[in-house]
Amino acid sequence: MEIMQARDSDFIEILYLLKICIFDMNKNGLKHWNNVYPGPDVISDDLAKRNIYLAKDKGVCKGMVTIDRDEPDDYKKIQWPNAAGKPLYLHRLAVHPSWQGQGIAKMLLDFAEDYAVKNGFDALRIDVYSTSTQARNLCVKQSFNEAGNFFSVFQQQPFVCYEKKIG
Repeated sequence: MEIMQARDSDFIEILYLLKICIFDMNKNGLKHWNNVYPGPDVISDDLAKRNIYLAKDKGVCKGMVTIDRDEPDDYKKIQWPNAAGKPLYLHRLAVHPSWQGQGIAKMLLDFAEDYAVKNGFDALRIDVYSTSTQARNLCVKQSFNEAGNFFSVFQQQPFVCYEKKIG
């Protein structure tokens, strides 16, 4: 398994991965991702900015994460423990349902942490849908600390924000 920066030619494969993940999440009652988000425009923008990283095994995309420096507007109200730091933001962490439970999400988080250290960041920040027990447990296992929550106008449940101090 290797983690690599996505290329424009990965666009269709990323959309397919997300479609499968969204179907699986929706089937399990997690409706915060759907046919609108994350959509092709979001992925196209991430690709243009070179922010998507893929976990591939023998050329097969098994997972992805987007990492960037841009603080989401919803995060501005959160009282972050490392408020004065230089955080790296993680978005759209996804692992194909057929390969969940094999450590791929952990591998992507470890990659993001290594990337952050090498590029002078001192914290990782991520949000997860509050009813996603699996994602919340992953954050705790990876030593992220809960920092607060926010409501999206499109969702009935809040998103929980986590931060991990590094370096």
